[in-house]
Amino acid sequence: MDRKDEEEFDQLRDWWRRNGPSLMLGISAAMVVLAGWWAYGTWQERSAQQAATAYAEFLEVERRDAELEELAGLGQRLLDDHSGSGYAVLAAMRMARLQVDAGAYADAADTLGWLVENSDHRPTAELAKLRQARVLSQIDPEKAIELLEADVSDGFKAAYAELKGDLLAELGRQDEAAQAYRQALAANGLAPQSRELVEMKLRAVESEA
Repeated sequence: MDRKDEEEFDQLRDWWRRNGPSLMLGISAAMVVLAGWWAYGTWQERSAQQAATAYAEFLEVERRDAELEELAGLGQRLLDDHSGSGYAVLAAMRMARLQVDAGAYADAADTLGWLVENSDHRPTAELAKLRQARVLSQIDPEKAIELLEADVSDGFKAAYAELKGDLLAELGRQDEAAQAYRQALAANGLAPQSRELVEMKLRAVESEA
C-alpha cells in the first residue's frame, strides 16, 4: 500500500469513527420503519381479504333465502369486525334494504344510523341519513324531519328539502311544507323532471294553506 492509499485509508477510518455509530443508528431506524410499513400493509391486505370473504358469505346466505335474523347476524358481524371496509358499507346498505322489505323499520333505521356514524365518506353518510329519514318516516315522522334539518353538502340539499316537504305535507303542516319545497327548488341538484314534480307539490300545498 503506497502513501496515498494509506492516507485515504486513514481518512476513511477516521470518518467511520466519527460517523459510523450514527450511520448505523439511522440504518437501524430505517429498517424498523420499513418493517412496520410492510407489516401494516400485510395486515391491511389480510383484513381486506377477510372482509371480502365475509361479504361473499353474506350474499350467499341471502341467495339461499335465509331468515332475516341469520342475515342480520352475519351483517352485524361484518360491521363489527370490518367497520372501515367498503364491504361494511355495502353490507349495511343491503341489510337495511332487507330489513325494510321485512317491515323492520326500526332495525333498518339503526343499521343506516351505524353507517352515518361510521362512514368516513361524506356523500355516503349523507345518502345513508337520507335513507334513514325515509325509513323513520314510517314509524316516527317527527324524528325523520329532525334528521332532514342537518347541514349537508350542495348535492343533497334538494333531496333533503323535498323529503322534508313531503313529510310536513303528510302531517298537515302546509306552510312549512311549502317553505321546504321552495328550499328544494333553490338548491342545486334537481333534474328537470324532478323540478317539475317539486313545483307541482309546491302549488298543491300552497292551495291548501
